[in-house]
Amino acid sequence: MHTAFGIVERAIAAGPIPGAAAAIGTLTDHQQHACFGVLEPGGPAVTTDTWYDLASLTKVLVTVPHCLDALAAGRLDPQAPLRDLLPEVAWLQERPNLGDARVLDLITHTSGLPAWQPLYTTGLDRPTAFARLLHTPLAGPPGPIVYSDLGFLILGHLLERLEGERLDILAQRLFTRLGLQDALAFAPPPGAPVAPTEHCPWRQRLLRGEVHDENAWSLGGIAGHAGLFGTLAGVAGYARALLTGRLHPPAVVAYLSHEHARATPPDQERRGFGWLLRHPGWSGGDLMSPRSFGHTGFTGTGLWLDLDRGRYSVLLTNRVYPSRHLDSRIVPLRRAFNHAAHAN
Repeated sequence: MHTAFGIVERAIAAGPIPGAAAAIGTLTDHQQHACFGVLEPGGPAVTTDTWYDLASLTKVLVTVPHCLDALAAGRLDPQAPLRDLLPEVAWLQERPNLGDARVLDLITHTSGLPAWQPLYTTGLDRPTAFARLLHTPLAGPPGPIVYSDLGFLILGHLLERLEGERLDILAQRLFTRLGLQDALAFAPPPGAPVAPTEHCPWRQRLLRGEVHDENAWSLGGIAGHAGLFGTLAGVAGYARALLTGRLHPPAVVAYLSHEHARATPPDQERRGFGWLLRHPGWSGGDLMSPRSFGHTGFTGTGLWLDLDRGRYSVLLTNRVYPSRHLDSRIVPLRRAFNHAAHAN
């Protein structure tokens, strides 16, 4: 067994995370994978067919590729201000406002938007919730990196307006093109084994097969920042499609590793087009090549890709079970896993 898998196995045995699925692969499609633990205490074992709530991996598996496809087709300019694309944005607000934010600002988390808002507490229907979102006042000046789900909620809405179809339909078409339609979706198929996430105090039930993110749930489980579910084969298959050029042309793949934003020291965070780029202390560890990027999901998921070496690593867990407020130790686990995964 690969050293990286041994690290995950010991972490699951120590708790509190009940189970995990992990994969390490190369450009030549050589892949190793392993599963550990159970979906929940007393439940069935994790397998490669276990579906996980991918949380913010939705951003890079759905929203980013569709933005890139529109960019490559000449239908979306990353430098375009939002008011050129959604004319009703920040209507009658004093400038600067959200309408001044570029697509690139939203996708790099530098628009000035607040990190989060409890949209789910408003009781608004989907169209009205997005109308309200487009009038969100900026929390600060554009430029500094403030990781914001709101920016990707707006990008998902923008894509739906641009393409004339709901985001889940767009995503299913993409995944079908890649042969991953049975492994990635905005809802797990009926009867599929699904790792539960949290005993939700708001919904008053254990969440299994319904999105963990409250704002995404209030939008019908379909949003640009969260809502996607998938198996290990689905996430690893997406990584292979990206590395082999089946997802995007070479110039677009190379563009993913370009730095578009850098945090103010002492923070060393670097942002690419939707993805987090390699930097000291990040979840991908210290051994990945300079042209590496990755993303994590709040529920305990993660995907990392190394363009220079043609390698990827995937770690899927339900670390929020039974509560997000437990110390899951997911941060050191991700770094240790990736140190071993990319050591040779």
